[in-house]
Amino acid sequence: MVVRQGGVFRGWYVVAATFAILFAGFGCTYAYGAFFVSLETEFMADRAEVAAVFSYAAGLIFVSGAFSGPLSDKIGPRPVVAAGALTMIFGLWRAAAADSLAGVTIWFSVGLGLGLGFVYVPAIGTVQRWFLLRRGLASGVAVTGIGLGTFLMPIAAGQLLLVMSWREVFGLMSLLIGVLCLPAIRFLDTDPTAYGLHPDGIDRLPPDAAAAAEKSSIRELVVTRSFVQLYVSSVILSFALLVPFVHLAPYAVDASVPPHLAATLVGLIGIGSTLGRLLIGGVADRIGRLRTLVTLYLTLALAYLWWLGATTYPFLAAFSVFYGIAYGASIALMPAILADYFGAARVGSIIGLQYTSAAAGSLFGPVLAGAIFDLNGSYSLWLVIGCILCVIAAALLATTPRPVLAAGTQAA
Repeated sequence: MVVRQGGVFRGWYVVAATFAILFAGFGCTYAYGAFFVSLETEFMADRAEVAAVFSYAAGLIFVSGAFSGPLSDKIGPRPVVAAGALTMIFGLWRAAAADSLAGVTIWFSVGLGLGLGFVYVPAIGTVQRWFLLRRGLASGVAVTGIGLGTFLMPIAAGQLLLVMSWREVFGLMSLLIGVLCLPAIRFLDTDPTAYGLHPDGIDRLPPDAAAAAEKSSIRELVVTRSFVQLYVSSVILSFALLVPFVHLAPYAVDASVPPHLAATLVGLIGIGSTLGRLLIGGVADRIGRLRTLVTLYLTLALAYLWWLGATTYPFLAAFSVFYGIAYGASIALMPAILADYFGAARVGSIIGLQYTSAAAGSLFGPVLAGAIFDLNGSYSLWLVIGCILCVIAAALLATTPRPVLAAGTQAA
C-alpha cells in the first residue's frame, strides 16, 4: 500500500474527507437559524419552542458521541459514519413532511442530532491518529468544514427561502448530505499503521507527551482530575456557545434588520469560524494548544459583551466574525488537546465521552435564552450571563493539569 498519493501524505486525504463530511452535516444543522422565522410564523409558536428544535438536536449530537466514539474505536470509522449520514438524510426528509412543530422537532432533532453525533466523533477522532506534531493544524483544517458550512448554508438557505418553502429547502439539504458525505467515507482510513507509517508521515515515532496514558484504561483516564476539569469547563461553556446560532437572527430582526440580512449573520459566524480554524491551529502547535484555548475562551467572553452593545447590522456583522474566530478555533483545538493528554489509541472513546459535556448546555442554553426573552422582551440579561460563563470556563481550563495516571506517573 502506498502512503502518499501524488506526493501527498495520505493523512491529508483523511482530513479532506472529514472536511467534506463536516461541511455538509454541520452546515445543514447550523442553518436552522435561517428557518426560525418561517417556523415561528407557520406554527404560531413562541421563541422558546422554536429554539428547542435546535437545542434538542445539539443535545443529541453531544450525547450520541459517547456511543459513536467507542464503536468507532472497535469497528472502525467507516460504518459508523455511514450510519450517521443516512440518519441525517432520513431525518431531514421526514422533517420536511412534518405537519406540526412537534413533528419537525422529532425528525430534525433525531435525524440531525443522532446522525451528526455518529459522524463527527469518529471522523475527527480518525484525524488525530494520523497526526501528532501537526495535530492542531490537521484538526483545524478538518473542522474548517464546519466553519465553511456554517458560513455558506445559512446564507444559501436564507436566499432560497425567498423563492422556496422551508420544506423544499430541507429536501435540498438532505440531498447535499448524500452527495458529499457518502463518497467521502471511503477515505476514512483508521490509522497510519496499516500503511506502515507513523503519524505525520515521518519515518519514526517522535516522543509523545501522552505515551503513558496509552497504557491506561478508559476508566482510569476519565477519573483523573485532568479529564474531570476539562469536562466541567466544557459543560459551563456549552450553555453560552450555541446561543448565537439560534437567537442572533431574531435579535437582529427585532433591531429592524431585514430577515434576509439577519440570516446572513450566522453565515458570518461561519466566516470567522473558518478563519479561526485555519489560522489558529498551526499557531497553537507552536505556542501551546492549551494556552491558546484559554485565550479563545476569554475572547468568547469579550464577544458576548460586544453583542450586548450591538444594535445595528454593521456592529452585529462584526460581532459575528469576531465570535466565529474564537468559536471555530476552540472547537478545532479541543480534540487535539484530548489526544495530547490521553493518547490516540482510544481517542474516539475519549472525544466521545468528553463531547457529552456540551449536551446539557446545548439543550438548555438556547431555550433559556429564549425563555428570558419571552419573559422580559430582551436578551440583555442572558448576554451578561453568557459572558460570565465563558470566564469561569476559561479559569477552569487554565488550571487543568496533565493527567496523573493510576500508576502514579504523570503524562507530561
